[in-house]
Amino acid sequence: MTYFMYDIATTLAAPLGAVRLALSSRHRPLLRRFAPPVPPLPERPIWIQACSVGEVSVAKSLLGALRERWPDTPVLLTCSTVAGRAQADSACADVARAWFPFDHALSVRRFIRQARPRALVLVETELWPNVLRGARRHGVPVVIVNGRLSDKHFPRYRRFRRWLRPALRCITAAGMQNQEYAGRLAELGVDPGAIHVTGNTKFDGVATDVPAETRARLRAENGFQEDQPILLFGSTRPGDETLASQCWRELREEFPALRLVIAPRHLKRLDEATAPFDEPLLFRSQVREGRAPAGERVLILDTMGELVAFYASATVAVIGGSFFPGVEGHNPLEPAALGVPTVFGPYMRNFVDPARVLVEGGGAEQVARPDELAGALRVLLRDPERRAAMAARGRAAVLANRGAIGRNLDVLEAVLEGDDAPQEGAG
Repeated sequence: MTYFMYDIATTLAAPLGAVRLALSSRHRPLLRRFAPPVPPLPERPIWIQACSVGEVSVAKSLLGALRERWPDTPVLLTCSTVAGRAQADSACADVARAWFPFDHALSVRRFIRQARPRALVLVETELWPNVLRGARRHGVPVVIVNGRLSDKHFPRYRRFRRWLRPALRCITAAGMQNQEYAGRLAELGVDPGAIHVTGNTKFDGVATDVPAETRARLRAENGFQEDQPILLFGSTRPGDETLASQCWRELREEFPALRLVIAPRHLKRLDEATAPFDEPLLFRSQVREGRAPAGERVLILDTMGELVAFYASATVAVIGGSFFPGVEGHNPLEPAALGVPTVFGPYMRNFVDPARVLVEGGGAEQVARPDELAGALRVLLRDPERRAAMAARGRAAVLANRGAIGRNLDVLEAVLEGDDAPQEGAG
């Protein structure tokens, strides 16, 4: 009866949702999620669902290892958001891509029948009742990889666990990032015997090198001399740019050669992100269009896909989204893996394991309050030996914690080896 009422609710909500999406030019592409077309595939694929940008990054790190283990099995990558789909089209153009169906019984049933997947792989955690139940009915095993149940979402899942439990029993196996997340999934009703602690694939998925010629080119294009220190605030969110400008005003006279780079997480916030600065700004998009730098000391990275390369050129990196509650941090492994001293704030629950590993290994510094950031940066900028030691330890910590991709694929392999051909109505 509970799922019957859920199906009625999703059916009644669908027309209103479709109208709202149709009226929004930004979200209009999501209308395709009601009946996503499935691209033609030579064989039954492994279906990977990666909700948005972060999950697509994890999926991309899995793809090479997937091809090595199952070279004859195609991959179908689905996404739920406009940003995620754009990232998939850019970063995963060599695999088949589609929209993830809305959690309506008819949409799910149609999609699974067309795709005929060997398995559904959920990146991190998406617990949609009709998707889970639809997969079980069609005999499709469901495997979670790089699983997590964050402080933000777990209370909501726990509140509805009695209602969710039948759907969660459709999960065949789960590779979770740590023991805490594994315990949370078991508390929701997933068979503890199906849950494995496999580590965090983010350690595997980050670049550990950027070519020297790329670093030199970026410095030259943006007017940075080889010996000039660069302070980079990456993936900034609301409040971060104001904090960055406060730090900058404290540091810019003391370090006259210092250059500042601000990389907003969302470019739609560009006006808000640049408002706190009281001096001429250089925009990376202008540089790429041919504008020569004119002595500006602050660069706004308003382009996509270049953050990692800029991290590699940084003297010190600051992780946005970590100084104020709500976002819970971004990936500190990206600069640390490149040997860049990394600093972040107290709110890192989305990257709790990477943050802990880096701090415990001396490869990053975590400040307790935003007003401590300028002082921490001053110490690092003054002390090249301290920076070098932190950089080496951070990179070593990343390398020492790799291997999660292989462990997650071991979980998937065990499921696929025991799986028979899907049959309508199974389970």
